[in-house]
Amino acid sequence: MDLYEYEAKKIFSEGGITVPPSVRITKPEELSKVNFGYPVTLKVQVLAGGRGKAGGIKFANNLKEGQELAQNLLKMVVKGSKTESLLVEPKLIIKKELYLAVTLDRERGCPIFIASAEGGIEIESSDKVVTMPIPYPYHPFVGRELARQLGFTGSLLVKVADVATKLYKIFEEKDLDLAEINPLMITEGDEVLALDGKISVNDDSIGRQRYFDGWQIRHLADLPERERRAKLQGLNLVELDGNIGILCNGAGLTMATMDMVKKFGGRPGNFLDVGGGSDQEKTLEALEIVNDNPECDVMLLNILGGITACDEVAQALVQFIKKYPERILVVRLRGNNQDLAEKILAESGLKLIPDLEAAVKEAVEKSKSVSKKPVGAKA
Repeated sequence: MDLYEYEAKKIFSEGGITVPPSVRITKPEELSKVNFGYPVTLKVQVLAGGRGKAGGIKFANNLKEGQELAQNLLKMVVKGSKTESLLVEPKLIIKKELYLAVTLDRERGCPIFIASAEGGIEIESSDKVVTMPIPYPYHPFVGRELARQLGFTGSLLVKVADVATKLYKIFEEKDLDLAEINPLMITEGDEVLALDGKISVNDDSIGRQRYFDGWQIRHLADLPERERRAKLQGLNLVELDGNIGILCNGAGLTMATMDMVKKFGGRPGNFLDVGGGSDQEKTLEALEIVNDNPECDVMLLNILGGITACDEVAQALVQFIKKYPERILVVRLRGNNQDLAEKILAESGLKLIPDLEAAVKEAVEKSKSVSKKPVGAKA
């Protein structure tokens, strides 16, 4: 879950990192309540990167100019992401900009600092980027070493190291995938503060991170309705332009099933991973979401029962087919409680196909016989 800048800065501030004074507005007239003087900076709050290049950051010298700019900024869409609000801050004089981030290095199997003595846009093209593995347990000398490698000495070394340490603690405590300050600003008076921030929360941690309760729904506004609904149910859905709805448990299995559908001449209508521990309720919700797609003519279910019990899935299928008897379902279940699942399905008139290739071929054949569009047509 990606956070808006104003949310990231709230978390930074709570973690002891200094941020500029700011006011969030959703209407141009609210700018009149901002009382820290002009000039001000107006920044669109979107969940996409590149807002600076897109013109989503503007400066206003007075209230009238600010309201005119706000009127246009609030209508902006950056890379498909609609502006949720504007963050208004004083226009600050910058002595130096840095880049500082903590993220996971999956190859090393540990979090790392990524930092540069140059901040701002296109940091990825800089040749002055420092990466440093972060040991566990953490010790403040790591932050000091990072600041030293960035070229700082004296009081600034201490201040930059302190921000690095606090940023790592936020990263660890909040179960983040990314905590980024870009730029980390140094003022003329050598004050160090986070001028901009980005946070990505690990999706699998949201259930145990009570801090983020209720946050997820407002961060899914840019997704299509069915994808948003799936995300809120803990399902991974990506809609495609085919007519075979695909439901599997596990990303690898889903991708392999989609490849087989394509191999035998079919058109996948979606990628839907219901997860490794899918129960009856979750499976039923996944079936409902795919069923709601008007382009879906056939549904192909491919579940390997491990943590997921095949009989739980079968119970969901029985409920679903009673509600939608006209729906064409092709079912492949293997693994935990498979025999019991086969009996449950047989009683409801559904056939279980243990062989994946046979199941895929049947789904493709049925999809071609009922398809409303010719192969190759786009939705």
